[in-house]
Amino acid sequence: MKYWKVLILVFGLFSTLGAVAQELRLAYINGVRIENDTKRAYDVAESLRLEFSSREQEVHKLESRAKALQAELAAAKTPSERDNKQHELQISGQRYEQVARAFVDDLERRKADERRKYFLEVTQVVRKIAESQKYDLVVQDAVYATKAVDLTEAVIKAMGGPAPKAKP
Repeated sequence: MKYWKVLILVFGLFSTLGAVAQELRLAYINGVRIENDTKRAYDVAESLRLEFSSREQEVHKLESRAKALQAELAAAKTPSERDNKQHELQISGQRYEQVARAFVDDLERRKADERRKYFLEVTQVVRKIAESQKYDLVVQDAVYATKAVDLTEAVIKAMGGPAPKAKP
């Protein structure tokens, strides 16, 4: 009786080894290249730049105004003129700090939102490519990967192609 149990166990072990011995298909993506070199990432960055350009200009104007007031304060001749300029500079400086802080906070929040959406989109594209080409595992960080397992170009193509080259 023990002999049959051992025989069944050995047969079961060999049959599972056959399933494990199937070819495992692996692939690699270069996440940094996908983030920096796709047209879709370029379009997202450009839309954020356009969305926040007027507010950025407002911050620069407030900064210029504060610098001009500093110069006027240094050139003030009378104590009352100096006091007026110092008060105006203080109000202008506070306004600049508030607007600049709000600008940076809003910009960073929008960048984070867009980055999250972008990476969800990248994940969907990678999953679609992996499923269509029957990959078992796709990794992003690897010490070494050959061109044979590198899906980066396929992902870049699926994300709208490479980003436009910067104008000199």
